[in-house]
Formats: sequence, structure tokens, C-alpha cells
Amino acid sequence: MLKPVLTTFFISSIIPQASAETWVFEDLSVAATAAYKVKTKNDMFEGAKIILDARYILDSKVDEISEKFKCCSRPALPVNMKGLVDAEMHFAVDGTKIEYINVNYTPWATRWLSENSNRDKFHIQWDLLELGAIRYISDDALEVDSYFEFSILRAGRLMTYNWSETSPYVINMGLQASLGYAFAKSTDSAYSKVSNPFAGIFFKLSIEHDHFGELYSINRFVNGFSISNPSRGHPTAREARVRVGYLYAINMNLKIDLYGEKRSFYFDEGTLPGLYAPAGIFGLQILYRW
Repeated sequence: MLKPVLTTFFISSIIPQASAETWVFEDLSVAATAAYKVKTKNDMFEGAKIILDARYILDSKVDEISEKFKCCSRPALPVNMKGLVDAEMHFAVDGTKIEYINVNYTPWATRWLSENSNRDKFHIQWDLLELGAIRYISDDALEVDSYFEFSILRAGRLMTYNWSETSPYVINMGLQASLGYAFAKSTDSAYSKVSNPFAGIFFKLSIEHDHFGELYSINRFVNGFSISNPSRGHPTAREARVRVGYLYAINMNLKIDLYGEKRSFYFDEGTLPGLYAPAGIFGLQILYRW
């Protein structure tokens, strides 16, 4: 039996854009993208698309620094969050059908904000822990009828590097891992419903200028695995998403994002040929945060 799995490594988001694949949890946001989809397994899904994104946080509260950490020279300030919701939908321009849905819900998360110092070239911006995150995907182009993921935990860190106190350039590096259980179903009836534990990784690398914006790369890879007899175990499913783009802030709230992205999903039962489906997207996004 096929046992695929997907995962989100964290992620998800200190990435600059509003997307269901990102981890910027400090802001509420909405975004709209004019995009063009290419290189799909079925060319009926290629062409012009409209992509809508949104993020909402039910509650966010700055907590007190724990007594046991107050002795530290730079204690991290905890921010507790509840009810983090973000979603992404793709529509074909020539119709109203939703071709892609991605919804994430995190019931509890804590972000520890580190004190920044201009004296440090390399420093931690924050650490993030999410518990009990739920993720749902339906993707016609990738032949994914439904994908449901439950992350026991997601843990990540964002770091920055400054050349000097006066340099306008900053390098951002984000890394996150996740672990949990997932259920997947392909639109191809030959590949039955499957379930598996999963492990995933997410990372971001970008270079940012005070005035000219940010060039970034965001990557997420998720693999299912088996806990059965090692001789029968098989890499049952793989999800990948790679995005490269340019982000420019018009003002404190309004941003534009020009990007190219490739998504793919791979079902592998072992006895059947692997079911691989890719999709490429080029898009121009308008993002508003508050």
C-alpha cells in the first residue's frame, strides 16, 4: 500500500510574503497575485491565475521574561500566540473553479524575541515553537485530491548577519523542522489513500538592502517514512516547494513581491510506477500588512 506523507518544515514564515507556506506570525495580512502557471503534468491547468492569500491571529500577548533567564545578559522576550490561521487559494482567470487550496491552523505558538545589538555582526532574531499545527491541501495540478497533516511540533530560528553598523545590507537565514503524521489521497484512483509519519525541513536565505529591497530563496522539503520492517520500508511520498523572488517595500504596510516558484508532489508505492507531478508559477504579488 502506498504510504505518502508531506510536511512543513518551518517554516513557514519569516518569509516576507503572505503565503500559507510562511512564518511571519507578527502581522495580519492580505495579498493578491497575478500569476502564470507552467509545466504542469496536465496542460489544462496551465495559464493565467489569480492567487489570494490571508493571515489572521486570534490572540497575541507579550509575556514576562522567566525569572531563571533574567540573569542572562540578553534574555529573550516571549510572545504567546493563539489561533494562527493562514490560507492560500488559486483561481483560473477563465473560470471560477478553485484549483488549489492550502489552509494552516496553529492553536498555540511562542516566539522568543532576542535583543538586537549593533555590535554583533551575527545574531539571533527569534526562536519559534508551534504545537499541534494542522495543514490541509488540495491541488489539482499536482494530482493531490486531499492532504491532511498534523504536526506534533514545529521548531525554527531566524538569524541575521550585518557586515557593519553602517552597512545597508543584511543577510537573513531561517531554519525550521517539523514532525508529525499525515494522510494523503491522489486524484489517481490507482494510488489509494495513504498515511504515514513525516519529517520536514524548511529554510530561507535572503540578502536585504535598506532601500532596494530583498532578494530571497525559500525552500521546503517533506518526506514520509515507514516504521515497519526496514526491508519493506519505502520513501512513500515527497513534497517540495522552492521559491525565488524579489521583495520591495513601498511603505511600512504595502509591499510587492516578484517571484518564480516550483511545487511538486511524488507518490511512491514501490510496486507501481512513481506518480510525480510538478507545477511552476511566475507571479507578481501585492501584499498589505497591518
